Amino acid sequence: MEEEVFIGLDVGTAGVRAIAFNKNLKKLSFSYREHRTLSRREDEAEQDPEEIYSNLVLCLRDVSENHRKIQGIGFSSVFHSLLGIDEKGNPLTSLYPFTDTRGKDKVKKIKEKIPDFYRKTGCPPHPIYPAIKILWLKEENASLFKKIKKFVSIKSYILNKLTKNLVEDTSVASGSGLLNIHKLCWEEEILDFLELKKDNLPQLVEATEKLTIKYVPGIERLKETPIYPGGGDGVLCHLASGLKKNVVSSTVGSSGAIRTATEKPFLHEKESTWCYHFYKNLWIVGGAINNGGIALNWFKDKLYKEEEKKAREKGEDIYKLMEEEAQKSPPGARGLIFLPFLTGERSPNWNPRMRGCLIGLSLHHEKKDIIRSIMEGVMCRMKAIMDIFKPLVGEKPFVVASGGYTKNNLWLRIQADLFNLPINIMAEKEGAAMGAAIVAMFSQGKIKDFKEFEPEIEKSILPCKENVEKYRKVYENHLKAYKCLEKYFSC
Repeated sequence: MEEEVFIGLDVGTAGVRAIAFNKNLKKLSFSYREHRTLSRREDEAEQDPEEIYSNLVLCLRDVSENHRKIQGIGFSSVFHSLLGIDEKGNPLTSLYPFTDTRGKDKVKKIKEKIPDFYRKTGCPPHPIYPAIKILWLKEENASLFKKIKKFVSIKSYILNKLTKNLVEDTSVASGSGLLNIHKLCWEEEILDFLELKKDNLPQLVEATEKLTIKYVPGIERLKETPIYPGGGDGVLCHLASGLKKNVVSSTVGSSGAIRTATEKPFLHEKESTWCYHFYKNLWIVGGAINNGGIALNWFKDKLYKEEEKKAREKGEDIYKLMEEEAQKSPPGARGLIFLPFLTGERSPNWNPRMRGCLIGLSLHHEKKDIIRSIMEGVMCRMKAIMDIFKPLVGEKPFVVASGGYTKNNLWLRIQADLFNLPINIMAEKEGAAMGAAIVAMFSQGKIKDFKEFEPEIEKSILPCKENVEKYRKVYENHLKAYKCLEKYFSC
């Protein structure tokens, strides 16, 4: 009997991946292709939607070519992307990913004009959100704004090209700042303020809406294959981590996030967390940091060029070499504190003006200390989010880790010691793609209940009692440093 194959498709910030799974969610094949982000000035980030679409088609071709029949495809994509298109679906703007924060000066206006913005949308006012990006475009480039017929995400754009249906799942929509998360419809007050109508946005659909791929050059054999909109990458990553009440999913890729599931919208009194819809009576509450792996990438690209060149010549993994280097520095990085706000701050304080700082640098410090301080700084920001979650998940939640950082044992140990909790690593590292495949399987009745799914845990990293006390002090110093510089970067 021919094996049933499902594909999990994931469009991320830095690249596209497609993974073919069997009905037991065992990986059969994998394809990944990177795309570029152009940043010519501070706060700017632009991507080419056609490059992303072409890479997606190539990834689908790669993973499907050795399987006679694909049962279905689930779709995960990055949150907070924005693209303006004309009446034929052609791009009129670049794609603006979440890292584009040129609208930061518009946040104050949103807060003044729509004081219930967070209460209605679950999105703290911040320039990562498409609603703010649209306001920025409207006020800074009015002629272009008037030409745009529809504002869409990268997922909407791709689904339209694949299926001829311009739709948005409620998960990605709830990460736009345009959706009322209580009524699950486009919020009219915000649309009126932006001088938009519902017709200027995609049609809203559930995660399980069945669409079919039309004829697409390069993947002709996938014609008539069902594809399901799925959700945002963070939401589907949490699905792959398990939806039980005490489960907390922890992800660090380019950015980072801490999440848990609820059966109704949860809004934080200080607007420190976001809340996005997933499916029916399931919402995902979380906090995210802009600067996860991107902070290590910055160090590699700017200050570790020679080492990277030598590693490439030897066929070595530069990130593994950086991990080994950081291990030579003790917990606390010999007094160095790194605030990893290279692209501003999201949770918990949502200050887009915050910037990265290396504090305590002296003549005895070396690269090993800087690398370790970057890892520690990122995890201190993750802990700041985790502390907010205690009323939801209790003192001893089950933390499930996924994303690129799970390949870095030192980073996982730092997290275990800082959190003073075991960190459980999923066997499948690509949680968003797996979550997308789970949606496809659920949509076809192969999985009866999303809450039934439990991930396979490959290993658990336990906290070291000696280091827990050291990291308690590191975290205290980190928070003090943040407090001292918060006002400076709010001017």
